[in-house]
Amino acid sequence: MSRADNGAGTGTYGRESGSLGSIGVRFMIAGKDTGEHVSLVEHPMPARALAAPMHRHSREDEYSFVLEGRVERAAGRRGDLRRSG
Repeated sequence: MSRADNGAGTGTYGRESGSLGSIGVRFMIAGKDTGEHVSLVEHPMPARALAAPMHRHSREDEYSFVLEGRVERAAGRRGDLRRSG
């Protein structure tokens, strides 16, 4: 985790934060602040954590950016490795 949580349920940007299973959840831009058009969520996670089970989105697009380390992603029967940078 690169940004410290202040212990009051909000991160250094003053947004709500918490956890979702083994990963952190920190709302950098909440959907309610953009008329539900976009949100930006940081998911700090420890090494070898399962971030999310296989799932689909029917009403939104999801993009992932790796800021530190690397993440392996499974897509259908294939997988690929994403690295920071």
